[in-house]
Order: sequence, then C-alpha cells, then structure tokens
Amino acid sequence: DRRAYKEIYDEIQDKVVKTDAMEKYHDLGTPGKIYSLAKIGGMPYKNLASGRPPESLARELSGENFAQKLLSRRVSCAHCPVGCIHLASLRELYEPGYYFKTTTIPYDNETIYSLGFMLGIEHGEDYLRLNNLVDSFGLDAISTGVSLAWATEAYARGLITKEDTEGIELRWGDAKTYCEAIEKIVKMPNEFYRAIARGVEHASSVYGGQDYALAFGGNEMPEYHTGIACYVNNLVGARHSHLDSAGYDLDQRLIGKEASVEEIVRELLKEEEWRQVLSSLVVCFFARKVYTPDVTLKALKALGIGLKEEWTEDDLRALGKEIHRAKMNFKFREGFDIKNLRIPHRILEVPTPNGMLKEEELRDALAIYEKMVRA
Repeated sequence: DRRAYKEIYDEIQDKVVKTDAMEKYHDLGTPGKIYSLAKIGGMPYKNLASGRPPESLARELSGENFAQKLLSRRVSCAHCPVGCIHLASLRELYEPGYYFKTTTIPYDNETIYSLGFMLGIEHGEDYLRLNNLVDSFGLDAISTGVSLAWATEAYARGLITKEDTEGIELRWGDAKTYCEAIEKIVKMPNEFYRAIARGVEHASSVYGGQDYALAFGGNEMPEYHTGIACYVNNLVGARHSHLDSAGYDLDQRLIGKEASVEEIVRELLKEEEWRQVLSSLVVCFFARKVYTPDVTLKALKALGIGLKEEWTEDDLRALGKEIHRAKMNFKFREGFDIKNLRIPHRILEVPTPNGMLKEEELRDALAIYEKMVRA
C-alpha cells in the first residue's frame, strides 16, 4: 500500500526531525546525560568508590564539554537523519617543532564512564587516547575499563603485585599507565594478564577482591548506579545489558516515589518483552520512543506484514513475550541459575539516587522475576 507506506514514513520522519524525540541524540549525543547522572549520585567513580564524581571531573567529562572543546562532526547510520555518532578530534604533537597529527575518535556515554570515570581520568583528551587504543585493539570498552578499575583497587589493596603487572604501577587517573596495561592485556605475557583478559569475574576468582569485582552474570557493569531496577536488569536481562529493560531509566523515574519490588520487576519484564519486538524489527533502541506500539502497527500494516489481516498491540506483545521466553529457556537449559547469581557487595555500600540497596530486596526481586518467566 504505497499511500499508507508514505503516510507512516512521513509520520516517523517528522517525529524524528521536527520534535524533541531524538533531539538529545543529535545535539550532545549519549554523553548529554552524564553531568546530570553524576549530580544525582548515579555515576560510578573509581570502581564505584562513589556515585558522585568530583564536580570538576563531572564537568570535564560531560557531553557539554566534549561538544564545546573536542567535537569535530556528527555522523549517522545509513539513511538515519539523527546523527547521534559524535566524533572528536584529538590534535597531538608527534615530533618537536610543528609536526602535529589529528585523530578522529568516536565518543559516547558508556565509554566515558568505563574509561573515564571508573579510572579516575581527569582530562577528556586522556579518555580519548584510551578509547582510541581500545578500539584499535578491538577490545570491549566497558569490560576493559571495569576490569582495569578492579585491578587498580586490587593493586592498591595488595592483592596484585608489581610482579603480576610486570612493573606497571596502576594508579587512578594515570592514562599513560593504563595504555601500557591495555597493551599487555592484548599480549597476555603472564598469568595475571591472561586472567584479566578473561574479564573481571574470572580475574577476581583467581586473585580475590570479588566484593568489588563489578560483574553481573559474568558481564562487566554498565554505566548506571541508580537503584534496584538497574541491577535486576543487569543480573537477569537476557544479555545482562543495561539495554535489556532500561532499569536505569525506571530507577530515575521512581526517584522520590514508592514502588513495590514486584511492581518494579513487572515493569522491567514488560519493557524487555516489548524490546524483543523492536530488536526483531531492527529498530534502533535510541528511537524506541518513536516506534510506539501504534506506530509499529501502522508500519507493519503498510508493509503488508502479519499473520492475519491486521496485527493488534496484544499480538505484538504476545510475540515479544514468546521471543523473550525462548531466550530465557535457552539460558536455563544451558545452566543459567538465578539463585546462584553473585551480587557484588560494593553496590550495597554506596548510596544510589533511590537510597541504599539491600541484598534481600535484590534476591526477592530475582526470585519474583524467575517465577514470572518460568510461569
């Protein structure tokens, strides 16, 4: 139906470019929320020693500062008008005199968290150097930053020695030293670097320090320390990703409000089930508030896609639930055990914007989640 196709296409296009639905992704990109997250106490700093980085650091690593001082251009995925990919220019002297090189480096909120705040990096340029090195080696930026943050604390506590690090003294904020450590993680010259190359869950099982080894379901911690919802999301989300059910977003909406553990779990599950529909349709999660059930139904109808003459929202949500349960059933079959998930004690020691977390409440939430997905 060409007419219906054009109508829904124009509706989506207008919502993307003529409303504020995607504006933040174009203007400052994902780092646009960094400063506000730091101000409410939701930004992990130095391996979550605190959720409130110093004011000077929060400003230095904010989206506003990157846009003013380092942003060179924005680019988009094919056919997308938003331009959420932000690229910085790093101009460096490489020989005495007037010999400079300029490197274009992408930046975003998660890598600023993991390679910036978590390591106590004090300058945006140093974060860019770390991010560029991680990218050039093809490493996961979140896993690398979180693993190095754990290693830095473990080194300070004496669990890891100078012999383990091959002479490297891991210190907060020391970008040059972290660059050296990243190269050794890739080359794996000894037992320590072979262990940390497998992630913080494995490394801490060998060297100790699991109380502050920030991994959930084996996956290194994403950006947010916002409340119970983000950690339930991290622990039992199908991918152990903050994007599974956006618990961080739910936490922030609940600041100053009352909600039972069951209500929180139910809302997380509803969101994760709907995201199965969006991801199956290859919809960018940044545009999730554009592709509402109503818009998605119109688009499917215009394309003539459906099991019957016309889909309903209930049909889509039922399909999302079916896809999600298939993923979880696979995980259960392969040995995923919610009851035995490790909860790092560190997250219980540092206040969130919603107050202190309690392990018993987290365990209750996990039990409720398991009961719901196995029903």
